[in-house]
Amino acid sequence: MSDNLESVEVKLQEHLQQLYRQVIDADQYLDDLRQQGKAKFQGVFAEQTVFESKGNRFQPYLNDIAANFEKWQQNKDNEQQLQLLVQQLQLMTETLARLKAIRQAG
Repeated sequence: MSDNLESVEVKLQEHLQQLYRQVIDADQYLDDLRQQGKAKFQGVFAEQTVFESKGNRFQPYLNDIAANFEKWQQNKDNEQQLQLLVQQLQLMTETLARLKAIRQAG
């Protein structure tokens, strides 16, 4: 494996680990909002997104990302798989950042 792909793999793993911690926190926040009668939405992301999963928590979407990461690890020459993975990571990261900004503003 080339050093470049190895570097990409390490960075993706690190990003996934960071997201995992953020997802746990975000899902707890959403659970708290639901207990207050808020956050009544059906899906975190719109249905036409890059995710196969649907849910009103972040965890199912993170599971999608992890599964796609494993698929890519098995065939690192698959550019489409890598592109999908990067799109999912970007959307998840941006959404978690927006949620965090909303929480801090409130």
